[in-house]
Amino acid sequence: MRSSFSLVALGALLGLTRALEDLPVITLPWGKYRAEVFGDDEEILLFRNVRFGKEPPRFGAPSFPDWEDGSIQSPDRSTTCIQINPKKLSHPPAGGNPLEDPHKSPAAQTEDCLFLDIYVPRWVYEEQDPSTLLPVTVWIYGGGFAFGSKNQGGPLYTGKSALQASNYNSIFVTGNYRVGAFGWLAGDYMQQEGQPNAGLYDQALLFEWVQTYINQARGDNASVSAWGESAGAGSILHHLIREDGEVDPKFHTFAAQSPGFEWAWDNSPGGKLDTMYRNFSRLAGCDFDYNIDCLRKAPVAKLADANQNLFDLVRQTGLFPVGPAVDGKWIKNLSPISFSEDKYWKNITSGLISHVANEGYLFSPKDMDSEAKYDAFLNEFLPGSTLAPQRTAIKAQYDCKKTWLGDYRLCVAAIIAHAVFTCNTRDLATAYPGKSYMMDYAFPADGLAYHGSDLVPQFVTNATETEKLLEALDIEKYLIDVMAPLIDNAIKPVFQNYFASFGLYGSPDSLGARLPWPTVVDDGDEFSDVMKVGLSWGSPFKVGSDSKNSKAKCSFWSGIAKEIVASKATYGDSHGGLFGTQYPINGGNEL
Repeated sequence: MRSSFSLVALGALLGLTRALEDLPVITLPWGKYRAEVFGDDEEILLFRNVRFGKEPPRFGAPSFPDWEDGSIQSPDRSTTCIQINPKKLSHPPAGGNPLEDPHKSPAAQTEDCLFLDIYVPRWVYEEQDPSTLLPVTVWIYGGGFAFGSKNQGGPLYTGKSALQASNYNSIFVTGNYRVGAFGWLAGDYMQQEGQPNAGLYDQALLFEWVQTYINQARGDNASVSAWGESAGAGSILHHLIREDGEVDPKFHTFAAQSPGFEWAWDNSPGGKLDTMYRNFSRLAGCDFDYNIDCLRKAPVAKLADANQNLFDLVRQTGLFPVGPAVDGKWIKNLSPISFSEDKYWKNITSGLISHVANEGYLFSPKDMDSEAKYDAFLNEFLPGSTLAPQRTAIKAQYDCKKTWLGDYRLCVAAIIAHAVFTCNTRDLATAYPGKSYMMDYAFPADGLAYHGSDLVPQFVTNATETEKLLEALDIEKYLIDVMAPLIDNAIKPVFQNYFASFGLYGSPDSLGARLPWPTVVDDGDEFSDVMKVGLSWGSPFKVGSDSKNSKAKCSFWSGIAKEIVASKATYGDSHGGLFGTQYPINGGNEL
């Protein structure tokens, strides 16, 4: 009996070994990576945790690995970049907890985090024709530039929904980039001694890897689409204005969902961005000083704690304390000005640009209930005496008492929606006329279509996944019971069909969509021919107009941006305005 069992076990082991050897391998100069069958769909192969960058120098630019290794690399390692835990903050930078599988175990974090995943249809290898190359989608995750990962948990950011919706005719890539202080410190000192906007350079290296090596995964580097939501979409926007639009972003189409970021322009010596750096330095035990060598020698655990504490102590408006910042090279101006001056990359085939109906509400402080708090918010939003005229103009434009009947939270939510999200969608659509498709996602209703809610129909593939993600959005159980079947049966199939078609062909209605989705038309003030998604008679998808990113609203904010730059406004007279007044302020600068 023992001998018979051993023969059976040996045969099974040999069979498994042969099966593993039959799986395809990507060969890079620094290692080989074998595919595995994706656990949730046997028609998909997954190249997991493929290294695309060596461990980046702390606060420095990333690069491809500079060693050679001909061995198979193990995919079993921690690859999540160091980030904050927003659940420990009173005012998280993304307006709430990250959208993720609520049952996901916490991931170990590391500075050595530049890894990617590739989801490939199995059939493309079984055909064994290396000339068969498929369109590639590269996903850039959101998270307020403070948290997020290619492994968000559950169906999020996996290629399952995209590949299934494309009938397994596309490839999906998702990679990590540095977040928080590790990826987004900026300012005059960082321009001299470090790498401001390091997270953007990580993303650029990811796109460069795709151009160089994706053919080994049967991907077509001449058909690359960049997709992202929130900070991910905001990042894509900044790839388009890189160095005044003179640098090829290495993608041909893009899908930008709720592109969001807060303006950061004060890179003057000793300005806001330098002040943020110096306070991080102090929290890390390197004094309120300019000493990047001290930070580079500090234990990583100490820096991780300082990163968390920086976000906890910065007096927040519910927005993004770090993110893309003017640095004199990659970002030479605030994005509304770059677009208005025609300084952006022109060679884009098409863009899919969307926002949700209620972008700003989760970001608006919950206790915003008086004019005094409204004034305090504006002083934090645009601090300093130099910007007093702009704050006055905002109060006149957003008359909370008259227009919002004294509901200051809704009033501030509107400011955040327009300044941080929806006017970015207008900039993108105006930059690419005749080739932009726009969506206003308002399911189940305008007031309940919160930031990030459109990720649910984009990534779920079954009812269980839908319910878990709605639960992660803190939606009441009775609403989940109503919403989940509608998403699964009426919204998800059409939504995913549009996106799959866009990834394959650069047009959202090339896969037999029942309702054609035209390119957007700028009718003067409002966009028309916008895909509207919400509860409505007959179908949740209808083509209509969009008032949330009107020219009137966005011209106001573009004007504010120009005035800020023209006035050369810095935070020199109000550095302390960045930080909570409950903490001691030394010289108007130190926490």
